[in-house]
Amino acid sequence: MVLGKFDCSTGLINILYNDNIKNITVRTSTIKDMLLVDKLQKENSFAVGFIQKTVWEQYVWGGKRNFVVLICEANADAVGYVLITPGKGGYKYAKIQQIAVRNDARRLHYGTALIDVCRQFCEQFGRIGFTLRCRVDLESNNFWKSLGFEKYDVWEKGKINHVGFKASNNINLWKIELNNKIYTLF
Repeated sequence: MVLGKFDCSTGLINILYNDNIKNITVRTSTIKDMLLVDKLQKENSFAVGFIQKTVWEQYVWGGKRNFVVLICEANADAVGYVLITPGKGGYKYAKIQQIAVRNDARRLHYGTALIDVCRQFCEQFGRIGFTLRCRVDLESNNFWKSLGFEKYDVWEKGKINHVGFKASNNINLWKIELNNKIYTLF
């Protein structure tokens, strides 16, 4: 899959969203963003889990897989990121694997700006929308609901996932349809 303007492995930064009034920018990431991603991932590990540094280096910035990390900036200061994976094939859902915004920058439209760029991703690559998982005890469930995500199932505590990890709590499964262009085709 050729990621075009979403490609993070080129070392180049592409501005994908710019709100001059709120001074919010969303851009593709480079390996130089590893410090930010690592810091936010550690600070929010209870909510986003943990992905090894080699996965970030190889799958996002090394181009080994089509993983995309988008960085949100406020006044040219990085405040958050989202890690998305495209899913397999058109007319399917892509996945939000992780999203984290600095504690001092929450509820200020940065997460919403990241999701706006996720919508662009869906439109460019023919994805229906996004799915994600969120533990039931996290406040971020309110964020997903406020953006229009629909809770479609719950993954029960103790269930083992595709990489062998056991769920430590019940996990809400959320989805949203972001690509209106798909529906106009039929």
